[in-house]
Amino acid sequence: MKRVDVLYTVVLLLLMTISIAPPVSAGPGTTAAKILDLGGGTRAAALGDAFSAMNNDVTAALWNPSGLGIMDNKQAAISYLDRTQIFGEAGEGLYYAFFAGALPLGDPGTLGTMLQLEGQGTIDVTIDSPEPIRTENLGTNWVWTVSYADKLAKGLLGGISGKIISLKLGEESGRAYAIDLGLQYNLPSTPIPIQIGAAVQNWGTRIHFIDENQSDPLPRMFRFGTAVTLYNQGNHQFRLIGDLTASIHKLREDEDELEADLLRLNEAIKEKNEQRLAEERELEPEFTREGLLSDRGVGVSAFEWRHLQKSVGLEYWLGSFLALRVGYKEEPGIDLLNFTDHLTYGLGVRLLNYQLDFAQLPGGGPEQQRLNVFALILQF
Repeated sequence: MKRVDVLYTVVLLLLMTISIAPPVSAGPGTTAAKILDLGGGTRAAALGDAFSAMNNDVTAALWNPSGLGIMDNKQAAISYLDRTQIFGEAGEGLYYAFFAGALPLGDPGTLGTMLQLEGQGTIDVTIDSPEPIRTENLGTNWVWTVSYADKLAKGLLGGISGKIISLKLGEESGRAYAIDLGLQYNLPSTPIPIQIGAAVQNWGTRIHFIDENQSDPLPRMFRFGTAVTLYNQGNHQFRLIGDLTASIHKLREDEDELEADLLRLNEAIKEKNEQRLAEERELEPEFTREGLLSDRGVGVSAFEWRHLQKSVGLEYWLGSFLALRVGYKEEPGIDLLNFTDHLTYGLGVRLLNYQLDFAQLPGGGPEQQRLNVFALILQF
């Protein structure tokens, strides 16, 4: 009964979290705490961030807390990303790092914890001349997460994470609190092993630096993924992983703001159509309420295909020593012309209790630089 009761508790928390979430009307696509969008885990990065159906990995809680539900042993991980690779000298002090640990407790489940750090770099302070009088550090954002996961029933894992988010903005600081909830399930009676996962992330309080009227929601997300073991014989294993991620920036739109935006946009279209009519060109359709909500991805519109992040990855293990990984990620609203701008890849090497992971992924920036990411995992 214990695991059934835990399952009911997880589902109840999920429903309560969604039902009590406050209305969001801070402008289209506006969220705070971008550190929560940086992901983590070099293995996941090499797979295009397709990781919500993966488990037995200390970094799984970044994508789905139920991924800690199956742990063969204790694990600890450290990862570091030097973000100055994107901006050069102008990006001095920009970095992203995390430290993670997971402790299997046997029948009671698994406990995990993680600390994410985001260095925001430095800025030169000037007064009356271009020569700087001093250099100021813009501070460090951090997120501390505590996770719990367990087997709820045969083939079913459940997990929950609690987060404290601390942000710096100049002289001001802000704090927010959030939870993640996730499930993973091994499909029974399939020709090859198939696991599915789903998680809601970053549901909690708004973060504000001055007052409640100048606050933004956290970047809420819903993830759904699958992991398919295509081949597992002898020393060879191939696994195909896919994820769809919806970013739910706004649950609903402020009706007064929506009406004002509709009026403004349609007035502009009318002016364009007058010119088009004179030139005997095809007229542009006016915006509708539903169409504007759909374009902005508000509420359930966030689950439209065009608003989803699509991730797919392929992982090959040679015994338990060498892993080769490749992934592809397509993010909504980011128009990248080259195929390689979506491509990720990497490898992992395991020796005794140590595993070193490497990934290279698109970093963006003025030169579309690629980033090198490393992580060290200790199993004991």
